Amino acid sequence: MVALAPASAQVSEAGLTGGLSYYIGDINPLRHYPRHMHMAGGLFYRYNITPHYAVRFQGLYTRLEAYDSDSPDPVQQTRNLGFRSNIFELAFTVEVNFLKYRSIDRKNNHLWTPYLFVGLGYFHMNPQNRLDDTWYDLQPLGTEGQGTASGGKPYPLDVFNIPHGFGFKFALSDRVDLGVEWGLRRTYTDHLDDVGGVYADRGVLVEEAGPLTAALADPSAARTSGINTGRARGDSNTKDWYQYTGLSLSMLLTRFTECDAMWSKRKHR
Repeated sequence: MVALAPASAQVSEAGLTGGLSYYIGDINPLRHYPRHMHMAGGLFYRYNITPHYAVRFQGLYTRLEAYDSDSPDPVQQTRNLGFRSNIFELAFTVEVNFLKYRSIDRKNNHLWTPYLFVGLGYFHMNPQNRLDDTWYDLQPLGTEGQGTASGGKPYPLDVFNIPHGFGFKFALSDRVDLGVEWGLRRTYTDHLDDVGGVYADRGVLVEEAGPLTAALADPSAARTSGINTGRARGDSNTKDWYQYTGLSLSMLLTRFTECDAMWSKRKHR
């Protein structure tokens, strides 16, 4: 007689993720289709609390980018702002599986499941723009008057976000899982793109921050006239977002079996 191996459930795993990201904000509003998608990648660790619930720690790196010159909107083309930023993200999320995934219950065991996730993330950004073929960090310049007598404090470069979305998991083998995921990041900044307030007075920027700041603050054709001073440079009532779609591949690190469950019950009798 051949002895059957005890049923087991995946408990912890580690893996890789890779895919594409893009930005949504003042320079690429929701009404526009994704532009300047970039490769993204990272590492993650997942702990499966039960077949229905898991927690995940993930690190992700990508680049976000957008330019008014690419917009079909002539008003945006006239504004002529743009940015790029590398993004380093750390996130903790909770996953809810729709089905009992890799359960030790043989009658209720599924080797695939859709899932939802939501959590808390923290990311570092550094928006830049180009002038005369040279890229400049925008936050230290204070393009909306930050740091001048009439402006406020510089915006932070380390910001919280709320990652959320959905995906599917598939058991490729006894030890390997494949996943596909779509997710949004709702950030707590309106300056991911360096655009979030009103045009500062050009004369004040030239005097207190320098001509480079003034040139990057308003690269439109009207920049020297000063007519934009006090006008909306971006929508200050909305926050910036970014999106990540990717595949993941993970490998089992630890396993919980029926034998473990039986042993635990005996110890607590």
